[in-house]
Parts: sequence; C-alpha cells; structure tokens
Amino acid sequence: MLTIAITGANSGIGLRAARILASAGHRVLALCRDPGRGRAALADINAHAVHPADLIQADLSIPGSIHAAADRVAQTTGHLDVLINNSAVFDQTLREPHFTPEGHELFWATNHLGPFLLTARLSPLLAAAPSPRVINIASKGLLSMPRIRIRFGELDDPSWFSPTRAYYHAKLAQIMTTLTLADRAKGHLGATCVRVPAVRLDPGRVAAMPWLLRILYAPKNRMAAPAEHLGRTYARLATTPEGPPAPYVDEDLRPVRAPAFAYDDAARERLWEASQAATGDPAWAW
Repeated sequence: MLTIAITGANSGIGLRAARILASAGHRVLALCRDPGRGRAALADINAHAVHPADLIQADLSIPGSIHAAADRVAQTTGHLDVLINNSAVFDQTLREPHFTPEGHELFWATNHLGPFLLTARLSPLLAAAPSPRVINIASKGLLSMPRIRIRFGELDDPSWFSPTRAYYHAKLAQIMTTLTLADRAKGHLGATCVRVPAVRLDPGRVAAMPWLLRILYAPKNRMAAPAEHLGRTYARLATTPEGPPAPYVDEDLRPVRAPAFAYDDAARERLWEASQAATGDPAWAW
C-alpha cells in the first residue's frame, strides 16, 4: 500500500486518479480547495476504497493554507510515497489579472508557486519513503509555443496577462522545476512531469461557464480526452515499480521533448531561485 497525496482531487483527472488508487488499495490524501466539494468527492472516492481516503483542505494560491495542509499531512502519516501536483486554475473568463495578498498573479501563484511550496514542505515526508515520487503536470498546448520563455523580471506584471499566456507560462515553469528537482534529488526521488492533452470537462464545470463560452467550447470538449484515461495515466505513473521512463512524458508515458527554454540550465537555476524567494525560501530534503 502506497500513501499518495493528490491536489485538486475533487474533480476531473484528480478525482478519477483518486478513485482508481483508493479502489486499488492505496491510501489517498485528497487535497481540495473547497471543503464542500471536497467532502462530496471524498464520499465518491470512499464508495469503493479499500482504505478510507482523507480530505485535507488546501488552497494553493495561499501560502498559509499550504503550510497548514502540509502540517496536516504530517500529522496524518509518517511518510509520503507519491505527491501528484494536479490542481490548477485556467479561468478563461478572466479579462484582467487577479492578485493574491502576497502580490502574485493568481495563475502563477496557483499553478507554479503553490505546487513548488507544497512539494518543499512535504519533501521530508517524501524523503522518509523508500521510493518517493513527485508528479507535476504540464500541457500539450505548449507544442504550439516552441519559443515560450519564462518572463523573468515581469513574473507578476499585469501588462502581458491573458488566461492562455499565464496558464502556459506557469506550465513551462512546472516542467523546468521538475527537471531541476530530478537533478537535485537524483537517486533519492523520482520526479516526472506529464504532458496532458485537452481533457473533457465534467458536466458541472461546463454548466458553470458563461453561455457563449459554453457554446464555443462544446466542440473542443467533445474531442477532448476522457478524464478517466488520464486518471489511469496518473495511477500507472504513481504505482509502476520501474518508475517513469523520462522526466517529461505524454499521457501514454512516452518520453517527449519540452520547449527548448526548459533545457537552459541557467534559466532553470534562475527560476528555482526566484521561486524560492517568492515562497519564503522553504527548506528541502534534498
């Protein structure tokens, strides 16, 4: 039995992965932002769980919530075999950037800084496991942006914001963080980033969209990959004994290339240092 923490476990791929892993006999820690939706998801996960899953409230845009969640995980278990940083925000209805109380743009805070800080805080628990793994999530949409770069010096600058730009910018950062972590913890941690294609949204997510966006999104949603398939991908990656074949893989766990900027060693180190500074210089186990 593995102990596996999954962020964003209340819907989409995270919920499917949590169901699969819990029904296979693993202990699941479901990290969710909204307690009400989290409780509903927990009932769903536990309907077929071998060992009851635990619900832990965590808002990845709020450092205090991340610290509290990490403390709760530590109170719940003495080690953590797998951390799946699945949660992300991609609200295409936003026309202006939103900022956290710490002054960070919401997409950057939630999709990059939050997972970065959570992974650091949980690193001692991961280090206590025999073969720990961290799984981060990127997007196949980056294929359309081969020249994308991290905007050092304007990470929270509102002038270039659009939901699409902000989302893929943070996803590039997730790839780069994974590659850096794989190097820093080599031999002690398996770090992998999954290139996820467009995923079919749950009916509730679609119904919550403005009517025009719902109509425009309908054809794409019909063609998108089922969340169940990606849930199985997460589960395979978390539990396969031989581990991932490469630090960056597609939904079928085949090695793939990232945008060129991700392989710039100096840029990756600069991103790590900027992320450390933005999250309060957390300590790492490696």
